[in-house]
Amino acid sequence: MTPDDRAWADYSDGFRREVLPKLLDSAVFLSIHSDNRDFDVKQATEMGAALLMGKPLLIVVPRGRILPAGLRRAADAVVDDWDASDQGAQQRLLNAMRRLGLMP
Repeated sequence: MTPDDRAWADYSDGFRREVLPKLLDSAVFLSIHSDNRDFDVKQATEMGAALLMGKPLLIVVPRGRILPAGLRRAADAVVDDWDASDQGAQQRLLNAMRRLGLMP
């Protein structure tokens, strides 16, 4: 086994032990879109697992970031132009959560 194989096995074991139970218990998968140019394996595996489990996908896109078209199509709801200090953005998030049946 190479060091890379061991690292992946450790990540996979941790994912199954720590992340998977949380995903199974969640009503929705909320992800804040990252503009990090490095591939985020953690975000990708969590989102992929949520999609495979049929969890609704709510993506928050911070102001100035662009969500890829394919990811936008996969999402159940997208809140664009997010800024926590903007009451309009907060209202759009609440509206998205209501559309997904997460809030009355």
